Amino acid sequence: MLLPFQKKVPKIDSSAYIVENATIVGDVVIGAESSIWFNTVIRGDINYIRI
Repeated sequence: MLLPFQKKVPKIDSSAYIVENATIVGDVVIGAESSIWFNTVIRGDINYIRI
């Protein structure tokens, strides 16, 4: 699930693998060849996150 937060939307590289039940919120960038697995929550609400 990708969710915007304060007008910031997660950016996901097309080669990244993200399972269906992962949650990614706000100012987050997931780079090439990255993997986000089961029940992961990544919150870019206070600070930015780059993976």
